[in-house]
Amino acid sequence: MWNGIGLALCCMLIAFAAWKAKSGSANYYERDVYMMTLRTHSTYALVSAAFAGLFALGYFYSIVPTIPLLAAYALIFIFYFSSFARGFSDEE
Repeated sequence: MWNGIGLALCCMLIAFAAWKAKSGSANYYERDVYMMTLRTHSTYALVSAAFAGLFALGYFYSIVPTIPLLAAYALIFIFYFSSFARGFSDEE
């Protein structure tokens, strides 16, 4: 179950990061404050793909520690999507 949740989160981030890397559109906070460039989005997608591979391995081998892996990936997931939060709350 935990591997499935981790794999789903990875797929969501990969899809969103790939879309942002291709679109090139960015708001002020994303571009100038958090320095989210096309390369940054691509890097997040690659890191998520690596984690997706580890979660997939967790289905077949019990040696992969799923809960600590999910905890580490949750931090990456939160860091990535929190970089967009500030721009949506701007009232200027």
